[in-house]
Amino acid sequence: MATLQLKNLKKVYDGGVVAVHGFNIDIKDGEFIVLVGPSGCGKSTTLRMVAGLEDISDGTLMIGDKDCTHLAAKDRDIAMVFQNYALYANMTVYENMAFSLTLRKDNPEDIHKKVMNAAEILGLTNQLNKKPRELSGGQRQRVAMGRSIVRNPKVFLFDEPLSNLDAKLRNSMRREIKLLHHRLGTTMIYVTHDQTEALTLADRIVVMSMGRVQQIGTPYEVYHKPANAFVGYFIGNPSMNFFECRVEGDKLVGKNNFVYQLDADEQAALASRNGNPILMATRPECITLDGEHEYQVDLVEHLGQYSLIHGTMHGYHTIIKVLGWQKIEHGSTIHVGFRKEKVCFFDIDNGARIGG
Repeated sequence: MATLQLKNLKKVYDGGVVAVHGFNIDIKDGEFIVLVGPSGCGKSTTLRMVAGLEDISDGTLMIGDKDCTHLAAKDRDIAMVFQNYALYANMTVYENMAFSLTLRKDNPEDIHKKVMNAAEILGLTNQLNKKPRELSGGQRQRVAMGRSIVRNPKVFLFDEPLSNLDAKLRNSMRREIKLLHHRLGTTMIYVTHDQTEALTLADRIVVMSMGRVQQIGTPYEVYHKPANAFVGYFIGNPSMNFFECRVEGDKLVGKNNFVYQLDADEQAALASRNGNPILMATRPECITLDGEHEYQVDLVEHLGQYSLIHGTMHGYHTIIKVLGWQKIEHGSTIHVGFRKEKVCFFDIDNGARIGG
């Protein structure tokens, strides 16, 4: 196990294209870090720099007390699990898991113990004599993880390992990866574009966009206290509702007679913005089915444990998330309100959060 420090890590490709701008994080021993963001945000490039599969253009990478910035991948004592499994089709599960240890000519008895231990952890004991083609997608991914576990690395790296699996299998494998982390206690860095994976797996989440870190925080922090409008929009399904308004003394005024009354704390936070536009935002589950705002229902999606209501409030497209199977008719008019403690505000120009 090991700590990691990424200090001003930067990746510049030929032609001056900057893929990662000054990435900084201190990762604790045994911590589970998830890098999340849309395609092209730089998350996989960052992971590949840690792995040694991409050269670091600038900055420093420390693994434990060792400077690994320019160290070869084989000397970093890390293991990486890829999206495409990368199993040898002509080898059995046992042989695939043992391959890296056999290649470095470890003691055969030690290899056997490590493979059997990893197989027990991953529920593969009865699959060891099978070839990869005889396995399900989830079993193949477990073999790929087993191949990493036997090496007992300081750090595990995962590059979107579940994206090839169907939704039900992804849920199952997500639990297995989290349980694996609890059992091994090894430092893990995990890349995904799936915010559900990020929220359920991470000790801390790194949200990225356009090669830059937007926020680093616990799942609670990035969900309930997004650092900027991008994080509020990207994290959460559905994303936050946004209302462009103008601060007018003790209230916000928006289009089509939208008025939001500010409490004393909100007034203080927005005092310097008086007369200027801002973004007001709230999560779909933080809009209540009672209040003074008229809401036109366009569509209701019944999803079992909760319902999503799509519609417009004062001309703003707004999604409401409520528990249970709601008997609300398409095309009806209801009245809604806001849970004030869950409302937040963002600068309309740079997206930065205003206030706490």
